[in-house]
Amino acid sequence: MLKEFEQIVGKQMLSAFAKMLEDIGPDARTHRIGVVLSAILKYAYDQLPRDCEPGSLGDAMLALIEDPHLVHEGSDEAERAENLIVALREKAGMQNQREDYTGTSYTIAEKAILEFTNWYAMPWEDYI
Repeated sequence: MLKEFEQIVGKQMLSAFAKMLEDIGPDARTHRIGVVLSAILKYAYDQLPRDCEPGSLGDAMLALIEDPHLVHEGSDEAERAENLIVALREKAGMQNQREDYTGTSYTIAEKAILEFTNWYAMPWEDYI
């Protein structure tokens, strides 16, 4: 998964992302690191051509931005994005599994992908 991501962002950017995550990620709070990881996904998304190979990571990222509900449906696209986050997380030595204050289990990857798919969501714009 990281090889495909490297093809999108380049070797230097992947190294920079990995170093940054190694430095800040292991003890980062989920709501903060989720935004950082979603920004990494957004950067990659901005590098993509609009006609990615079907089934590729790029295709998955395009689909998730176009239809954020795919995340909640357990789609292949969401799984590909989660696999990328897991690979980045493992490279940085970060844990993935967490629990909220009620004991409900969640993952950093889930939070990051939700942030990514809602990058442009501004609910107050619906009221204008």
